[in-house]
Amino acid sequence: MTNRNTGPNTASPASALRLSRRFFMAGAGGVAALAGFGLKPALAGQGQVAFLGWEGYDLAFKADDILKKAGASFQPTYISTIEDIITKLRSGGMGSIDLTTLIYQYVGFSASSGILDPIDESLVPNLAGMHPRFKSLDQFLRIDGKLYGIPFTFSSIPLMYNPAKVARPTSWKDMLKPEHKGRVVGFPDAMSMIVTWSKVANEGIADPSRMTREQLDKTIELMVALKANSRAVPSSMGEISDMFGRGEIDMAMGWEPMVKWVQDKGVELAIASPSEGTFAYFDTVNIAKDAPNRELDHALINWGLSAATQKTFSEANVLGIVNAEAMGKVTDPVVSKIFHFDDIDAYFADKFLPGMFPLEPEGDLVTWDEVLQAFENYQRA
Repeated sequence: MTNRNTGPNTASPASALRLSRRFFMAGAGGVAALAGFGLKPALAGQGQVAFLGWEGYDLAFKADDILKKAGASFQPTYISTIEDIITKLRSGGMGSIDLTTLIYQYVGFSASSGILDPIDESLVPNLAGMHPRFKSLDQFLRIDGKLYGIPFTFSSIPLMYNPAKVARPTSWKDMLKPEHKGRVVGFPDAMSMIVTWSKVANEGIADPSRMTREQLDKTIELMVALKANSRAVPSSMGEISDMFGRGEIDMAMGWEPMVKWVQDKGVELAIASPSEGTFAYFDTVNIAKDAPNRELDHALINWGLSAATQKTFSEANVLGIVNAEAMGKVTDPVVSKIFHFDDIDAYFADKFLPGMFPLEPEGDLVTWDEVLQAFENYQRA
């Protein structure tokens, strides 16, 4: 299938968690000029269910039988960055968009800002089939007791390497060693780089999204050192995959589906477990504010959480899933091994899930705007 996960110019999944406080807090008029990124207009009230999210993720919610019975069709519009969702909703999309797929870190402030509607859990009985591991994420997904996002897939930004070329790395610091100069690369987006290298630069930091200016400066200093040791600064995951496939690099910050992508090019990659931990994240399904098909939206979400749908989604996209029964039904051994479907806690044993950086000043903690500025400084270094 054609999806966002393939091709040399694929955007990062956590791509571009680069939305500034100023951008998010702007009114619709302030972002109207940013809305022209090629999104098709939703056709509310014309039998259309409008989906706004990553290509490939629509597979989880396009339930043909349910849509046919409702006399509706599914209209997917694909994004290239997370902020595409927020831009579209804030510039006239509310009232025409049904389903979105926000990363967990964005759900809380998106709900508080009034661009999402709460989900009626009584209309999603397949929530009962969710693995207990994923039922403990309410701190990210609930506002005033109401649920605004449901996890349906997970993955991470791991340290990947070619075992035919290098020994198994044990730390992110291995990418900084002189013997690997020109044979490593980092990652394209701010969030993945900052939270990962904060863990390396600041030993013992619990949540990288809660750091001081001094800790951020140490993080950027280490990222600049990585840049100096790298072959290039990649623009996409597809580019990282291509460099592995051409034998140009031996280690990189990557994404689990790359194992399959590069395998198709005759290269076998492995995933390390660095001592500092690996950034993991969840993508959620959400109902946009004033969605025109709320009842149908709930039915599609429920279908997307079913065991059969989750199995198909996982194998098609090489991604983690949340339905416990489906985990045991995935037949692709590579996918099952990557995500430890036989022991999901083992997958998360070496992972961390940071929160969102403060959007407004909060004590001596750096804000998201400050993080973005620091990332720009790193890019210019």
